Amino acid sequence: MPTLIISEKNKAAKGIAEALGPVIVINKTKYLKVYQIPSKNIYVVPLRGHILEYRNTNQFKSWTNSDPREIITNPNSIDKVAISYAKPYIKTLIEFSKICDECVIATDADVEGCNIGLFDALPYVIKANRNIKVNQLWLSSLEKKEIVSKYRNLIPPKWSWGETGEARAIIDAIIGFSSTREVTNTFRPILNEINNKFVSIGRVQTSLLYLIYLRDLEIDQFIPETYWTISANLEHKNHIIKAVHTKNPFIKEKESEAKAIFQKIKNEKKAIILNNTKESALINPPTPLNTSKALVLLTRILRISARAAMIAMNSLYLNQIISYPRTDSDKYSSNFNHIQYLDNFKPHTNYGTYTVNLFKINRLKPTIGKVDAGDHPPITPLVSLEQNSSKFENNLEKKVYDLLARHYLALFGNQAKELRTKLRISIKDELFTSRIVSLTYSGFYEIVPFLKKSYQPVFEIDAKVLPVNEIFLEEKETQPPPCYSDTTLLKLMEREHLGTKSTRPTIIKILIDRKLTYRIAKNRFRITEWGKFLIQELSKVWLPFLKPEFTRFVENLLEDVKEKRKTMEDVVIIVKKIFLDLFDKFRNKKNAITIKFDSVKHNLKTTMQQTSRQKNFPQTTSKCPKCKNHQMKLITTSQKKRFLACSDRNCKTYLSVPKTGKISILKSATCSICGFNVFKILKMKNKKKITYYLCPKCWNDSLKEGPISFCSNCTEFQISKDQCVKRN
Repeated sequence: MPTLIISEKNKAAKGIAEALGPVIVINKTKYLKVYQIPSKNIYVVPLRGHILEYRNTNQFKSWTNSDPREIITNPNSIDKVAISYAKPYIKTLIEFSKICDECVIATDADVEGCNIGLFDALPYVIKANRNIKVNQLWLSSLEKKEIVSKYRNLIPPKWSWGETGEARAIIDAIIGFSSTREVTNTFRPILNEINNKFVSIGRVQTSLLYLIYLRDLEIDQFIPETYWTISANLEHKNHIIKAVHTKNPFIKEKESEAKAIFQKIKNEKKAIILNNTKESALINPPTPLNTSKALVLLTRILRISARAAMIAMNSLYLNQIISYPRTDSDKYSSNFNHIQYLDNFKPHTNYGTYTVNLFKINRLKPTIGKVDAGDHPPITPLVSLEQNSSKFENNLEKKVYDLLARHYLALFGNQAKELRTKLRISIKDELFTSRIVSLTYSGFYEIVPFLKKSYQPVFEIDAKVLPVNEIFLEEKETQPPPCYSDTTLLKLMEREHLGTKSTRPTIIKILIDRKLTYRIAKNRFRITEWGKFLIQELSKVWLPFLKPEFTRFVENLLEDVKEKRKTMEDVVIIVKKIFLDLFDKFRNKKNAITIKFDSVKHNLKTTMQQTSRQKNFPQTTSKCPKCKNHQMKLITTSQKKRFLACSDRNCKTYLSVPKTGKISILKSATCSICGFNVFKILKMKNKKKITYYLCPKCWNDSLKEGPISFCSNCTEFQISKDQCVKRN
């Protein structure tokens, strides 16, 4: 009895087929291959993600000859049709369905995968062969042993999961198509002025844009308040101890008090310790990684976009390096076999010593998270790979794997130990406190140093009186909240139930692609003038749609479909009814928007043009040598001049760089003398490639003082393997 297995991607199809037996490849097109396993009479057909999508029917294709409201009310306003590239995939599905008795859905084991397999592909299969038997292959990894085991234990199709994806697609199509048209028609006069064809409106993306707008508004309207702090640097056994006044901060009304205290103690040379208390604290290892926690970790440590992190994890999964990266579980089931994976790491160059010690001390059970969702285990490294392994497709995959592997091993580590010393100090009868936190036992931090806090050295304070080095009175200003980053946006979206673990990175990218947000220094997000204008106007008439409560309500309904508490049809009806009410409220009030167009057209057009000309200049990780607060970036002008500039435009600090040659900023290599990023320069001379290194800070200093300083001239240090190290 021939069997048809449907996978979501070619790599997955190849992995499944090779696990089940010797394979013959049948080339259908340049990109579509069918994997035949003659010994078991199996054909594995890969898809290319979704092969169908919702579009408006012919009656509603015209934006001018149809009413956007009817997209919500007319059940025939949208239809599911084949995507442009889908024809050969559909033809192949039909061809092999006719000769098979069983169909196994082996698309990705999540809501989206179930929807692709059961609602995109399966209808063509059943239409070609109404008697075909349908089962599902539910994989948490593409390991051979799991594929073989799960294939022997197929499960009934997860219809409710597929229905959840289908309901989401229908709801988002109806909301997106109708609201995009209505809002675009409303804003048409100004869109023509700024050369925009339409306003992209979506249930999740527009709500997220609203939250970014609120943060930017808070930043822009923030009024700093002046305050003062008094601190003292004390010395003990060559260690500097920072103490702060117990009344810090002194608000503006207390300025005179702060200055009076400073005048009283500024020349004092002795600090008396009134109380010295110590306590030990245990720091638990991290808990396992689900998708959301992994994205937060990767974006924070590697400073990459959420989408780049998701793509890298998905590639590692398809290459059978990690388990399925889309999971809600951060808790392993009690029968999960960790020993087989830990054993892999014993000979590893970087992780081996730590892993062997886990076995010695019998630390073979991981920490426990909160949720075992039953879909997949937490994200787990399946193989032990050295950093030079050819299985990695690029450097980012190496970094992502390294963090995921180290994090997994940390789950089994010992608790770390801190020593917390709290001093109560008197300087000329003024009370100060000092808190010293030291790491006395590294425990799990040994394998995950990137999770470690900043600690002070361990030292004993056995004196009753400490010398005072210096006392400071500092005038400061309160700071606005920071702009959102990929990391904080992901946390915000999870908290507000915006999107799913899989779609959040894409939604963030959509806002950038639509020129509604843009990135600034340190991968922070700001709303564009166009995005700001859009939300300001929509807020006047359509606040209930912008607020995340509506999207959260929809997500809860979709969860009800998944858990079989509600049907797909009922949820679509409920949402359409609620959104129709929101739509009508917008339509009834939208005249309040149009009256402002004439006054903002010119300014908005100018700002949009300026934004489109902005470049994302490469940025160092080094702080400006003058202000010491902001990073330097490498500017290239339209006249092909280049230089380093402080990212704070008010600072106006510049550093020269070589005029010729390709510059690479070695962000992992810093000058051992001044701490600035080392630059790698590649240039051609006499048709030969020449590579040399320089520290821009040291190089600029030498331009003033001489002789000219390159890293090759440095007597103390040298560049080896793109690292600044001490010479032998």
